[in-house]
Amino acid sequence: MYSPSFKIAFSTLLFFIVCSTSKAQTAAERNIPADSLAQKVDDFPYFKGGVVAWSRFLQNNLDLTRTVGAMDSVAYAKYGSQQKAVLNFIVCEDGAICNIEIENRDKISPEFARAVLAAMRKSPQWMPALVKGKPVKMRFRQSVMAVIE
Repeated sequence: MYSPSFKIAFSTLLFFIVCSTSKAQTAAERNIPADSLAQKVDDFPYFKGGVVAWSRFLQNNLDLTRTVGAMDSVAYAKYGSQQKAVLNFIVCEDGAICNIEIENRDKISPEFARAVLAAMRKSPQWMPALVKGKPVKMRFRQSVMAVIE
């Protein structure tokens, strides 16, 4: 899956913004009304197994073959050899993630954006945010960085 011509670095800084979800659609298709979001949580959502498991998941599911192949001199000049996708998504009460967006799409190559979104769509369930011990929906912000050498 990976060529020796690049390596991947994953940022571990996590930023949180509260949000919610609707159960009428599948996890990938949910439209979340802003007025149904929790405003404060006791425990933030996290990937089962923590940062190490998150990194392992990305290493196994983030295929950068097309990103590397598309990095000609023009792409290097426009995007650089280090690309960082800032993801914004919702972790639902059941731990499913949905409404995945890339906040900085104009600063990363289209191939990297596609690769990151494809990997995120494969994500297993997360541990949801909790309020008084009960799961709630929450918006989550996470960075994924690739260093292409």
